[in-house]
Parts: sequence; C-alpha cells; structure tokens
Amino acid sequence: MMGVVRRTRLHPRPSVVSVVAAVAGLTLLSACGNLSADEAAVIDGETVGEDQLQETTSELNTIAAEPFTPPTVLSELVRAPFLDDAFAGTSAELTDEEVSQLLADNGLDNPSTLTVDVARTRQYQTLLQNPEAAQDSQVAKAAEKLQKITVADIEKLDVEINPRYGSFDPQTASIVPENPEWISSEG
Repeated sequence: MMGVVRRTRLHPRPSVVSVVAAVAGLTLLSACGNLSADEAAVIDGETVGEDQLQETTSELNTIAAEPFTPPTVLSELVRAPFLDDAFAGTSAELTDEEVSQLLADNGLDNPSTLTVDVARTRQYQTLLQNPEAAQDSQVAKAAEKLQKITVADIEKLDVEINPRYGSFDPQTASIVPENPEWISSEG
C-alpha cells in the first residue's frame, strides 16, 4: 500500500556560521573605527557629524565656482588648524564675522559654523597663492610659518575619517577617496 507523501516547504533555519557571516558583513559595511554611523570625522578632537558635513557641502555648493564634495570639505577642515595658527595675530587673520560677511556678499546668508571654517581656510589659501598678497609682510609671515610644518606635524593631528569618505593622507593633509576592497569594477 502506498501512502500519500506530503511535502512541506520548510524554511531552513540559518546555521550559526551564516548568521555570524551576515553579522560580520554588516559590521564591515558600517565599520567606521571608533566613529558612529552619524559621524563623518573627528578632526583635532572636534566631531563632524554626517548632517553637518552634508549641510556644509550643500551650502558651499550654492556659491562655489567648482563643486565641493564631502572629502573636499573634510580636507579643508584638516588643514584649518594649521592655517588658523599661521594667520593668528596677523593683520590678515579672518574672524568668523568677516568670513560670514564675505559669504553673505556672495549670496550665502546664515552659514553654518562648519561652512565658515571651510570658507576661512579657502580664503587663507587664496591669499597665499596671490602674488600681490604675498608682498604683505603679515601674509609672508604666515607663509613662512606654514612652510615649517612637516609631515610629522600633520601626523600629530588627531584625524579619524569615516571610511565612506576615504582615508587621511598626512603627506598631502587631505582626504583621499578610496574604493573599499569589496567593491570591484571587474565583472
């Protein structure tokens, strides 16, 4: 006598190995060192939140001739302590109010603090590249101070970057975008 064979669909119970692999994969995808998911970076002890970074990038792009990206903004913030220090006490030093006014003159009212910091850094770099401004003894003094900065000095700056934006390169004092190993253009 033949009986009826009943087939039921069982949803296989995931093995411990597959659960561990999935958790490990999620951890790798969200790995940011000591940074939480809502932190873009910590630069010289100051945390830059994801929202702050996106807001600053957006604000700067409303007035910039060339587009800013989050890694560009982070690079400017990495350079800021060195430039602020070099220009401190000189007649070329820029206050938050002066930078905010400059931004307002260019169409950006009520910029965020981070936007002001990035704009100040860009203004200092523009001054340093301007041959006429370089004739000013105060700008020359700042440039001389900056020329004495070594890679070792830059490496001492406490910089932690969320890997989605790349990594910190002390040789160039900038953020270098990277493609994670798990993303491959090969097919």
